[in-house]
Amino acid sequence: MLKFVAVALLMTVCVFSVWGEQCCAPKQWESFVGIENTTAVDGMIKVTQQYAIESYDFDKKKIAMVFPAINMRLIQDYNKGMMYTIVAGMCFTTPWPFPMVNCIPDNATMLASFEMGGKDGLMIEQYQLQDFLPGFNGYIQFTRPGCLPVSQTQYYESYATMFGFTNITEGIKDPSVFDIPSPPCPMDVDNVVKPLLFEPAHP
Repeated sequence: MLKFVAVALLMTVCVFSVWGEQCCAPKQWESFVGIENTTAVDGMIKVTQQYAIESYDFDKKKIAMVFPAINMRLIQDYNKGMMYTIVAGMCFTTPWPFPMVNCIPDNATMLASFEMGGKDGLMIEQYQLQDFLPGFNGYIQFTRPGCLPVSQTQYYESYATMFGFTNITEGIKDPSVFDIPSPPCPMDVDNVVKPLLFEPAHP
């Protein structure tokens, strides 16, 4: 469970920390996210699939992911620099010392630009992930104009994780999705021992 949590949550910092001043996404939006995680262990390949509803609020500096199939909720609080995983009546906390930005930076390296669906289709730009977050290998794609996420692929020493974003809507339907329950989550997060968190593979 924690392996999946760690891999899944790296997605949000990778996708939503890379947008600078050229083009900006809406400050509040929600999306259906399909996640496919491929793991190589002892020469065996294992593929797992999951989905989540992601809520992004740049004003509150919080991102929430709800996994209905496994009754799990993940919350990234960028004000406190903490990530919370609430599942089965338990709460796990992890330091999350990443910036939260919602625009494409001027120094981003574009790998490709293409039109999805042919003439008059959706214009997509693809960027190298490690240019945005050193130590992370992979790429991200988003629409132009609009700067909405389309997909992301990231690689680790024994993991490859793919994310696909669909049905994006502006605004937050239920703001309580960002609430951090205490209990089970501790109130004094500074004294919590951080659980397992996978480190990105270095190039």
